[in-house]
Amino acid sequence: MQKDKIIYTVKHRKAFRRVEKELLGHNTLRGILHDLDKVFLYMIFDYKSVHNWHRNHSRHHSIKAKTHSDFVQMVVDWECSRYTKPDKPLNARETLNKFYPELKDEVLPVIQELGL
Repeated sequence: MQKDKIIYTVKHRKAFRRVEKELLGHNTLRGILHDLDKVFLYMIFDYKSVHNWHRNHSRHHSIKAKTHSDFVQMVVDWECSRYTKPDKPLNARETLNKFYPELKDEVLPVIQELGL
């Protein structure tokens, strides 16, 4: 079991819910369940396997995002990461510009809609 990764993910989930509530005025079911799969999978599998599985199967990651809700979840994820992940200090707009400029047409309107 990877206790440090579980703690890291639990802190991120809490920050996600806080930021989601600030931006939307409420928490969504998807927000409540955000990254919960990783908490359980870390108990069974190694970090790299869980990371890859999660990124390939979660709709809030760019590879799977299709709907407006997916992009909202993606933006909230990017925005809250800087609060609990020292390796990810950028806000949502900075993350978009630096790492995902190809998603600007889909994501920039969501960033603006959320007032970021």
